[in-house]
Amino acid sequence: MILALVSLSLWLGGDVVAGSKTIDAKSIEEDLFALSRVEMRGRDSPSAALSRAAELISARMEELGYEPASDARERLAPYLKEPAEAGATVATPNLYLRPFTRGLEAPVPEDCSFEFQIDGEEESGVGALEVDWAPVMGCAGHFEGEVVFAGFGIQSKGDRYDDLAGLSLEGKVAMIVSGEPRHKRKFDGPEQSEAALLWGKLAALKAAGVEGVLVVRRDPEVPKGKRDEFDPLPLGYRYSHASFPGVREARPPRRRPPVVEITPAFAELLTGKDILELATKADRSGSPKRSTSQPCEVEVRSSLRLQQVRIDNVVGVLPGSDPEFADEYVVVGAHYDHIGVDPGGRVGPGADDNGSGSAGLLAVAKALVKSSPKRSVVLCAFAAEEDGLLGSKAFVATPPVEKGDMVAMLNMDMIGRGGVGEVAVLGTKHNPSLGEALTRANRLGKTGIRKLVTGQGEDLWTRSDHYSFHQGGIPCLFFFEGLPISRNADYHTWRDRVDGVDVKKIENTCRLVHQTTWLLANDESRPPAPRSGR
Repeated sequence: MILALVSLSLWLGGDVVAGSKTIDAKSIEEDLFALSRVEMRGRDSPSAALSRAAELISARMEELGYEPASDARERLAPYLKEPAEAGATVATPNLYLRPFTRGLEAPVPEDCSFEFQIDGEEESGVGALEVDWAPVMGCAGHFEGEVVFAGFGIQSKGDRYDDLAGLSLEGKVAMIVSGEPRHKRKFDGPEQSEAALLWGKLAALKAAGVEGVLVVRRDPEVPKGKRDEFDPLPLGYRYSHASFPGVREARPPRRRPPVVEITPAFAELLTGKDILELATKADRSGSPKRSTSQPCEVEVRSSLRLQQVRIDNVVGVLPGSDPEFADEYVVVGAHYDHIGVDPGGRVGPGADDNGSGSAGLLAVAKALVKSSPKRSVVLCAFAAEEDGLLGSKAFVATPPVEKGDMVAMLNMDMIGRGGVGEVAVLGTKHNPSLGEALTRANRLGKTGIRKLVTGQGEDLWTRSDHYSFHQGGIPCLFFFEGLPISRNADYHTWRDRVDGVDVKKIENTCRLVHQTTWLLANDESRPPAPRSGR
């Protein structure tokens, strides 16, 4: 009998080790790059980039065999559009998306329009909202007039640079390029200067008498060594702007003209000029570039109003392999959002925070399919963590499974920097039994984790998505790269890029997370409720 139990234990251990072996740095790096490349604009909640990331994650869940939550159709029903006419084709809904809403200032489509004339001829069929143009947060309004190209809209005495010199802008509509010239010496060289911020430009343009402003959105410079092509994101409306530590945060001027953003292609249609080519010339020379364009008159109406805006968590379920335990669940999660783009167009890529945890979530998901745990696993990529744990709060408030059936929750947030063999795990003070499981898990198969830091970092305990579960009485652990957080000088900055993340460290952490998940999903007993307190 004892021999049989030992054999069974070895067989089960072999399964979990086989699962951990599917976790590899190469696949993690590919997912990290897809989620955190500069073109993904920092995955703000909500944004076109966040939606693209949700598509990537949900497609992977489906590919691996994870099922949508049982109430997925019910949750999605209020957000599905009725067919415009009888017999019309209706798109298949993505059942891995689990929507919630947040109150934000958002465009009012019926009160937004963009009309224009070129050489006195009225044009139609273009000017689509959030495709060709979009309002700018806090800068809605009506304007009309002749379009005048005004470079980057920058006046900088220190850099001997003035885009507005000699221009007659009174009563006109200024078209400017976002950001600043990418010159080696001017405007702080490779670092973005204050001159790039939109707010200073608007103050100068208002003083020059403009009726309104068209900002040509110029995407950030892509680092050399780009590995593949990228399907460009739609323009979209930016619901918020990122702010970075150590950077003086300018405020919009009290008196400012109405402003909308437009795509480079739409700008070229309006002016007959390749605006990005003019911007590139200014990059090289460090001096303003003038350009005469075809006569163009525009009339623009933009309207914004506080609305409940949809944001999506992404949820998939791996059914348990043992019918006796399959109605109980271990939740594994990571937030996939970040802070977006600042008013000067500088992106916070969020590679470590939390591209690392999101890529890790997909690696753990694959491993769990191989190791086939007894209990079911709920996989969740949370949105709007950066806005106050909104995604995880929404999940816990309306969970896809009964709250009492959740055995535990494991959260990965920032697992890509610091010592390759180190990981900090918070939550063992509140859940001593999970601390014991963690130690067992690290011995179950090779993880590469040699320094396991526990019992520290309480200042971070309330700052990531596991805390929503803790407040709901669910035992949880928070996997983090190392303490204190101040060791990571690039936290919440534009320097949090893919090239600064150690994918081997993510791989090691994911093996520990996988093996801990597997143990919690296979142990006959459940961990007790967490100890009270924050």
